[in-house]
Amino acid sequence: MVGVVICAHGNLAHEFLAAAKFITGNADGLSAVAVDHNVDPAEARAIVKEAIRAADEGNGVLVVTDLYGGTPSNICISLQDELQMEIIAGVNLPMLLKAIALQKNCDLHTMARKLRDYGRENIHLASDFLNIKNGHG
Repeated sequence: MVGVVICAHGNLAHEFLAAAKFITGNADGLSAVAVDHNVDPAEARAIVKEAIRAADEGNGVLVVTDLYGGTPSNICISLQDELQMEIIAGVNLPMLLKAIALQKNCDLHTMARKLRDYGRENIHLASDFLNIKNGHG
């Protein structure tokens, strides 16, 4: 199974994990790691590295971060050459729910690409749907 680590600013990673558990009733294989702006950068890197290592059952780890270019994302990118992992920045809840469905049946690289695409496809402008429903689109 491909491990999944949510790495984000503050408590966001833990809240994403809690939401995924609430909706699915099961988020085995998902873990969360917070990057606290009050923690020394080297210590934060060590914490993130350990979380990724702990999530790897031998098939690699997909790391999802909240914001490309932010500290959580940059820490993960700095670890990419050391660990068997893929990183997707810009995580959303549909992506996490899909990850739970895919992580037992996909290899790391296929899963990463599918989730990137799925995350993009599940961003919607509600007024587009309302206009179509009301015959204005």
